[in-house]
Amino acid sequence: MSGYLIYHPPRAVSRFDTLAVYHDSINGNQDPYLWNTRFLHTYCHITQMSPAVGHINFWVSGDTFPNFTHLYCDLVFVVAAKVYWPEANTIAADDPLVETVEAFVDHYRWATRQHRLKRRRRFTLKADPLRSFQPQDASQRLIDIVPYLQTLGLPIAALRQGLRAGFNSKPFHLGDQAENMYTWLDQHAARKLYGEALQTIRKENPQLASP
Repeated sequence: MSGYLIYHPPRAVSRFDTLAVYHDSINGNQDPYLWNTRFLHTYCHITQMSPAVGHINFWVSGDTFPNFTHLYCDLVFVVAAKVYWPEANTIAADDPLVETVEAFVDHYRWATRQHRLKRRRRFTLKADPLRSFQPQDASQRLIDIVPYLQTLGLPIAALRQGLRAGFNSKPFHLGDQAENMYTWLDQHAARKLYGEALQTIRKENPQLASP
């Protein structure tokens, strides 16, 4: 099965009792959105991809860009649905596409302010809630996937080049190696955070809301 590496800025970290959660900044749209049973992806790099149901996407951040030496995976996103919006730049809070009030506040409503589309149809990718997760090691740290990618024949130079578009980043198409990457992370993650538990945390912690 195919998929992408998607590079984005280092994650914010919130701690809840025995959990550490790595997530997007709450200043603006939260994307990818993990405070939901089915993780959501609507905005970030979406126009640079050709996503399809079944794809496995790996969200990563590095120690520095573009000359990173590590890629820390903060989200394994198995695409279960690709749902088109009725209108590209607006959506109602009670639209069937919107799962929760929190998802509307943090994610969906930002289409009216950011990442507006002129000609394209907007869609949201929704993750498989059973196969998608945030992988962590036993110390609640994100896992560096560069060493394993190198065993798949992807040296650091190829990753740096493939994830770069000028001064910015772009998605890196993994092809069939996505399935191997998934299996490796599934086996090596000592801790996995799933959307169902994260949605409950968001409901209980209003400070996580986008302003």
